[in-house]
Amino acid sequence: MRVKSGRMVVVPYELGVNDIRVFIRESHTPEQYFRLVCDHFDTLYKDSASGGRVLCLPLHPFVIGMPFRIKYLDMALDYICSHQGVWRTTGAEIAEWYYNHYYKDPGKFEG
Repeated sequence: MRVKSGRMVVVPYELGVNDIRVFIRESHTPEQYFRLVCDHFDTLYKDSASGGRVLCLPLHPFVIGMPFRIKYLDMALDYICSHQGVWRTTGAEIAEWYYNHYYKDPGKFEG
């Protein structure tokens, strides 16, 4: 997205696997959360054969950090990271990669 000053990149934010929605609003179990995240990842991983995909896991320590939930996040992350080509990163690192590879003429605004 071109802006008049500075730089702006929008990184996807996923409500579907947001821990507040999953646990607080919909009352899923930690086991269901694990399956939800893994199924979500499997679809994105398959789709990534034709280009990059972002799996955003919105997490809140006071929700996912509960002792009876955290091991299921650990299991999901182990599952995700066991796949070839997965880049464990932050939104800032994704934005920096994009700037380095695709962002042209940062001073030029095309409105």
